[in-house]
Amino acid sequence: MAVNEDLQLPYTMDVHQLRNPYQASVLRTDVNRAISSYIPEILDESILAMDETFKVSKDSVIDIPVFETMTHLIARISNRVIFGIGMCRNERFLHAVVRFAETTPLMAPFINWSPHILRPLVYFVLSNILGGKKAPLKYIIPFLNNYLEERESMDEKPNLVAEFLIKGAPPQETVLGLAVRLLNLNFGSIHTSSIFITQTLFEIALLPPEDVESIRTEIQEALESEGGWTKGALLKFRKVDSALREVGRFYGLMYFALGRVALVGCDLGDGTSVPPGCRVAIDMKAIHFNPDIYPNPEVCDLFRFSKLRAGESSDSKYGFATIDPNYLPFSAGRHACAGRFFAAMELKIMVAHILLRYDVSLPPGATSRPKNIIFNGAIVPDPKAHLILTPRR
Repeated sequence: MAVNEDLQLPYTMDVHQLRNPYQASVLRTDVNRAISSYIPEILDESILAMDETFKVSKDSVIDIPVFETMTHLIARISNRVIFGIGMCRNERFLHAVVRFAETTPLMAPFINWSPHILRPLVYFVLSNILGGKKAPLKYIIPFLNNYLEERESMDEKPNLVAEFLIKGAPPQETVLGLAVRLLNLNFGSIHTSSIFITQTLFEIALLPPEDVESIRTEIQEALESEGGWTKGALLKFRKVDSALREVGRFYGLMYFALGRVALVGCDLGDGTSVPPGCRVAIDMKAIHFNPDIYPNPEVCDLFRFSKLRAGESSDSKYGFATIDPNYLPFSAGRHACAGRFFAAMELKIMVAHILLRYDVSLPPGATSRPKNIIFNGAIVPDPKAHLILTPRR
């Protein structure tokens, strides 16, 4: 119910997203099992998309609006394995789906603040101004109609997320229902991953050259020891993984985590009473900045978790996608983000590729990273901030 209210799903997506969230089960099973097979495609699309986006020439210096650029890259690269090559390189579709991902969190509070009787009208007006689900669905629905027709004669089904979702859908599901679920997956991928990679690049730009070089060395050694870009190599990108997790700890996505709506009244035993219908959540900063858990919590130390992992025999403990009671960007328990392992794979490939190909720095004259923007409890990188990418020789 809390997610329903936060994103106003009956309007921004549809009423079925929480009643039967089978897309989460598909992510936890089929998609997670296919992650190793997605690595070559994600790498291929990352290389091609960045080359086309950055338009690199000899001795060039690339000045990029980071958040905007990373959002479009994430959309293209993710959709390589969601829909395939045709859709992921369709610029009109990418523009529509990025606009949907960017504006849905902006529209939802205004819908929520409106009387119930006016909410359909509020969504109609806002979606026409800001961009709602209608524009991306114009591309997704024809894709699905064509795909479902061709699918009947396929001897072997492609390893697409769309295919997994079709197989996991209940018998009564419609093409529109499938399309909105795929739009939901796009929203989660674009919104979350673009924030993580933007924040990480800002922090990398502040590192001393020797620290950046130590990350590159680890990446190169991992690729050499594992024979290229494999799941085993990505597991050895411990410093990249640590940087992503520390960004999640230090900045996160929201000020509050694990939002819930109390269906019945509850007495917490300390004099606090939670009435029915009341919303409760956990203060992220109280957890992530607890000095008993994280020494020097006010310092964003990109190597914090790689140093902790150095003494561990497990590669999963302190990993970016690992959830525990003291790390909550991906929520916790059975409601934890089902797509976090896919996001970790994609982000590690993108960050590693950028570091191997480019030096990342702040614009001339800048001495500190740009300030975040806070809206309705959400923490978003400054969309106007730039970074400089210089091709390495």
